[in-house]
Amino acid sequence: MKFSVGDKVLFKKESLRGRVSKIISIYKVLVLTQDGFEMNVSVNDLVRVEEGTERIASYGRVSNFKDFKETSFKAKKSQKSKSICRVDLHIELLTSNYHYMSNIEIVQLQLNVCEKKIHKALNSKATKLEIIHGIGEGILREEVHNLLRDYKLRFYLSKDGGATEVIL
Repeated sequence: MKFSVGDKVLFKKESLRGRVSKIISIYKVLVLTQDGFEMNVSVNDLVRVEEGTERIASYGRVSNFKDFKETSFKAKKSQKSKSICRVDLHIELLTSNYHYMSNIEIVQLQLNVCEKKIHKALNSKATKLEIIHGIGEGILREEVHNLLRDYKLRFYLSKDGGATEVIL
C-alpha cells in the first residue's frame, strides 16, 4: 500500500494511530503517533484511514491482527519447561538436624534423596533431571555420577560444576 506524507494511519498490531510524516522507502515510513512519538514503521503494519471514517470501529478490532503462531509457540515453550525435574541436595534443605550427623551419614542421606528423585523422574514424563550437588570437594558429585552410571543414564556437568544435568 502506498502512503503519502500527511496520511492518517492506524497500526495493525497495536492500538495506535498517527500521521505519516516522512517516506523513508517503499517499505518504511516515519509516523508521528497521537502521543507525539515518531516511529519507523513497516508499511505492512499500517492501514490508511480514509476521510469520513475516523472511528477505529470502521476497521474492525485492531487487536485481531496479532500473529496466531506467536501465541501457539509460547504455549509449547511452557509445556517444555514443565518437563524438567530439579533436586537440590544441599543438606541444609534436606534436614534440620544435620549438625549431629557424620559426613558418611550426610552423603548417604543425600544419595537416598537423589535416588528417589531419579525414580520419580523416570516414572514421570520428564525429559531432564537437574541434580544440584554444589561445588565442594566433589565427593557427593562423584557418588551421584556413580549412581547415574548404575542407571545407565546420560549426564553432563553444568558450566559452574555445581550441578549435573541428566537426559532421561
